[in-house]
Amino acid sequence: MENIGGNALVIREVNTNLVRQCLKEQGQATKRQIAERTGLSIVTVGTVLQQLVQEHEVLEAGQVSSMGGRPAQQYAYNDVYKLVLVLFPLEKAGKRIIHSNLVSLTGRSLKKADTVVDEIHLAVFEEIIDEWIAEYPAVSALGIGLPGTESDGKMAVSDYEYLRGVAVAEHFRKRYRLPVVIENDVNAAVTGYCRVMKKPADTTVVYLYFPDRFPPGAGIYLDGRLYRGPRGFAGEIAGIPLDAVWGPELYASPSALTGAVAKLVLALGGILNPDEVVLNGSFLTSGHLQAVQERCEAVLPPEMVPRLLLTQDFAADYVQGMIEQTLLTLAPNVQLTKSKA
Repeated sequence: MENIGGNALVIREVNTNLVRQCLKEQGQATKRQIAERTGLSIVTVGTVLQQLVQEHEVLEAGQVSSMGGRPAQQYAYNDVYKLVLVLFPLEKAGKRIIHSNLVSLTGRSLKKADTVVDEIHLAVFEEIIDEWIAEYPAVSALGIGLPGTESDGKMAVSDYEYLRGVAVAEHFRKRYRLPVVIENDVNAAVTGYCRVMKKPADTTVVYLYFPDRFPPGAGIYLDGRLYRGPRGFAGEIAGIPLDAVWGPELYASPSALTGAVAKLVLALGGILNPDEVVLNGSFLTSGHLQAVQERCEAVLPPEMVPRLLLTQDFAADYVQGMIEQTLLTLAPNVQLTKSKA
């Protein structure tokens, strides 16, 4: 016999999550429809809805006719009950920019802005965040994308000198008293890519990003989740000794570039055995991809070479990943577990 462990508070939170998720997916639903989809009793659904309506997380959305009886009340999830703000630096047309994206609880992008800055440092972020929160007090979590690696709560590796050695996440948590996510750009990109492409949970994907001016980085999605390593250094592939000097000179030579990328794919294939290796870089083409494929197959049996794919929109993958990870900070993490009697 199997018993479901948990006390009344946990069960109530699980029931609330079921109703919340049902309304997020359906948009609008009646009490009976929610009960049918969740398996909860109508009485339980009614109790949960009453609480969520009082907290303004769920809204009453008019009535619909019901099979000869009196009209049934519909309910809708209020996805602007709380908001998340995602920010990250990027370069456009030679200018340094901080991109901001205001997002609802269902992942809807509500408003975007690009702010041109001279340097990337804490005060610049503060000025931008302060303006957003003043206009949208419902902002309840911050997601900040930064190339580099955190160690012991500080930026151990960063493309931006003013952030090296700085406890960025802790600084903003104290200043705004909100959940804060700091994520590496390519880690966010692989998360967004796998989410958009609906990759199965048992898929392993390595996302290789080649910026124009900085060394490449990798995002590793292992068995359905992002893998950072115990000290957050997983994916810092520029340090792999491949006798390649990453930069414009290498990128300008098709032969040298494809040779270096092939070595990288072979190294990752022998260690992680990924299902897919996804490449992104402004200078990469389908021709490069084919040449890398051929070089890899000259070393390994074709069936051992991971699928090689080219993705063109790093920014879209990056944004989606940051949204996903920031929203997770507001998602209740309570569930029932089964144990043997």
